Amino acid sequence: MRSTFSLLPYINRSKVKSDGTTTVLCRITIDGKQAVISTGIYCRPEDWNGKKNEIKTVRENNRLREYLRLTEDAYNEILKSQGVVSAEILKNYITLNNIHPTTLLQMGEWERERLRKHSEEIDSISSYRHSMYYQKYLIDYLTSFGKKDIALEEVTEDFGKSYKAYLKKCKNFGASQTNKCMCWLNRLLYLAVDR
Repeated sequence: MRSTFSLLPYINRSKVKSDGTTTVLCRITIDGKQAVISTGIYCRPEDWNGKKNEIKTVRENNRLREYLRLTEDAYNEILKSQGVVSAEILKNYITLNNIHPTTLLQMGEWERERLRKHSEEIDSISSYRHSMYYQKYLIDYLTSFGKKDIALEEVTEDFGKSYKAYLKKCKNFGASQTNKCMCWLNRLLYLAVDR
């Protein structure tokens, strides 16, 4: 028998941080049992629409919608693999699988996994396929100076310039291919900052 399942995003207006934002929480309810989890998304209390349970700013609201979608996917995945799911099991699953990457290559693999899932949804693998090459070039670059990975905090402007020079000199890439590789690096850093 399929369990009853619902997600309710909300904010606690009484817990506002010094920057004026508050955490968007999500109440998971399965068969009447509840668990609450932080979404990792923040908004100003005045930007929260309590009637629609959404954020007024488009960017943050899109992030919230994606979070809810991934949570529903996780629920379906657990139900399919284990046959049973509770609010606490789902919360633990989300917590364990939502650990944010702290290194550059981890972030790349995290983003590649997101692209893989998206490619199945839209039935097109080109972005996912290209990401494999861009990730490999980053691995090759880090290997060239004896590193297996690098902390996101260590990625500086000099790192970017050095990587660009490496692509031109060692990979013999033209401007177009070099630009695509740099866009991948920028994307990973943007995601890191965003999270």
